[in-house]
Amino acid sequence: MLHSHSLVEDSVLMDSVKVGRGAMIRRAIIDKNVVIPDGARIGYDLDLDRTRFAVTRSGVVVIGKNEVVDR
Repeated sequence: MLHSHSLVEDSVLMDSVKVGRGAMIRRAIIDKNVVIPDGARIGYDLDLDRTRFAVTRSGVVVIGKNEVVDR
């Protein structure tokens, strides 16, 4: 489910992913049942993303199943 004003570019979202209002996602693979909160940014600051998620050598962010993402 994508809420209003959210943006998803060059990404794969599996079943039951919830993307909050105003969230921005770029170059990511997001597994089932992940919740992305309002205003979250994923794929825009890879150094920050590496502290929370797996990031491939080519810069794709990977978020595992059932994860609730902090802003």
